[in-house]
Amino acid sequence: MNNPTPSFSVKVDPTNPGQFFACCGLLELADRLWPGTEGWFDENARQFHLWCGEHTLTELVDAIAKAKLVHVDSADPYSSPIRVGAPFRELDIDWWLLDQTGARDLKVWAGTMESYGIARAMQHAIRDPKFLSADLLQIGMVVTNPDDPSKKKEPFYFDARRSPNAHSLDVGFSANDLGLTSTAHPAVELLCLIGIQVARPSFTSQKRIYDYSLWSVPLTANLLLAASTGAIELPGAQTHRFENWFRTGQKKHKAFRSAVPISPSQTGDQQ
Repeated sequence: MNNPTPSFSVKVDPTNPGQFFACCGLLELADRLWPGTEGWFDENARQFHLWCGEHTLTELVDAIAKAKLVHVDSADPYSSPIRVGAPFRELDIDWWLLDQTGARDLKVWAGTMESYGIARAMQHAIRDPKFLSADLLQIGMVVTNPDDPSKKKEPFYFDARRSPNAHSLDVGFSANDLGLTSTAHPAVELLCLIGIQVARPSFTSQKRIYDYSLWSVPLTANLLLAASTGAIELPGAQTHRFENWFRTGQKKHKAFRSAVPISPSQTGDQQ
């Protein structure tokens, strides 16, 4: 059976785990606007397709950029859950607080980095009209604080393009300690945060090493967890492995590193 003609598509790098989970976030949010939306990767995994009838990417990105974000625990600026509200069916983002799922180990921010503050800044950044395109996940910029545009806001570090040379041993100094800023990809950072709430990588026998599986047949959002972990066998599935890597000497702040494709025989290396 042939796949349907997609309503729209976004470009994706399948070896960037941040972009993979951002696609999962896109499908989840689209379904919360338009129930029954389906999503899938093309054969080369270079595009993520969404089918949602006559709806458009512009509608979806505009809704994400303007959605109500609620700081659930205002007494906790650093690890508070975040509620995504109207125009979407409400979704609480709190996976870093839930130990039973194992997703807690995917948390990359620490110290004075703020869960709600970073998410809000990334959301504000994608209000720029240039994000209304298939290059949504490829657009980088220095992100500012919405409350004080003279100040910069560093991202979560889900996007694997930030991990090379992020460690002080690589560059000779700690960019984190000096408060330096660099280009972020705000759509990846925000959508990955949301995507991990509804999708997960699978565990391997190595600490902080994870696998995720791409699929090439249309799936609805309720199958995201099973598809991303490879729990269901799907035609054309491709599995990638990545590390949630310590990017500072204190071993608190982390970053998703680029993934590598692995063969089906390697996926058995799991706990």
